[in-house]
Amino acid sequence: MAAEVTFDIATPQGRRWQRCRFTAPVRLTIEKSRQRNVINTRGSQMNDGGLAVRADTELTIGDEAEIRFMPPLFYPFVRLRGVIRNRDRDLYGVEFEATTAAEERQLALFRRILARWDASA
Repeated sequence: MAAEVTFDIATPQGRRWQRCRFTAPVRLTIEKSRQRNVINTRGSQMNDGGLAVRADTELTIGDEAEIRFMPPLFYPFVRLRGVIRNRDRDLYGVEFEATTAAEERQLALFRRILARWDASA
């Protein structure tokens, strides 16, 4: 997985975190009713709290997902948990969620990566 970076930082009023605009391959795995749905898509507009993904498949607000992606600048892939929070046509907002110590470490790693992007922008 490699990222195509179009790096831009924006903080519109009313947002909790700065938004980093980029495009990177993302794999969402959603398990529901003993069925696993794997969606290979593109992620964009990432920040400390989550990211936006495009999906041709209809996702349900509140679905939990495993999110796996490789951020730009050649870092190792990141694996996080998230929840589908909103939708605008085929663009979904996924909020990161850490429920275990391992997930907390992955989220901390990801936030350090974002801080480096912010410092280099």
